[in-house]
Amino acid sequence: MKKLYLFLLFLSFFSSGYLYFYDDSNFTIIPYERLPDISKEFIENNFNDYTIHNTMMSHHYIVIFKGGSSIQFNFKGEWINIIGNRNIIPFEKASRFIPSNIINTLKSKYTKINSIYKKSKGYQFKVDDGKIISFDKEGNII
Repeated sequence: MKKLYLFLLFLSFFSSGYLYFYDDSNFTIIPYERLPDISKEFIENNFNDYTIHNTMMSHHYIVIFKGGSSIQFNFKGEWINIIGNRNIIPFEKASRFIPSNIINTLKSKYTKINSIYKKSKGYQFKVDDGKIISFDKEGNII
């Protein structure tokens, strides 16, 4: 569990505002228009009130918003994680793309979502004070 926490902490740091200052040729800044249509649609439907700061590409796409929040997309354009980077992801925003039974469970036990990770078997959330909570696709806590 400690290794998982350290990995998620590293991933959170790496894929957030840090990328703005990271000067590695493996990351290419690209225009927003070069994102796959499904990625642009996801942002426009769920994060249209956020200001895009940078769009990058390496082995995946990364959209960094003003304030440091970020979304990673795979090459198909599907979101794979949303990092708040010290910003809260509102429950009402997350309920647009996370099943309602999972959101209801989170709302009943926690006050905020800091990060969301889509996994092959469900979802993982970083909530209050960095606690990691995992759900299967049916909404059961695992």
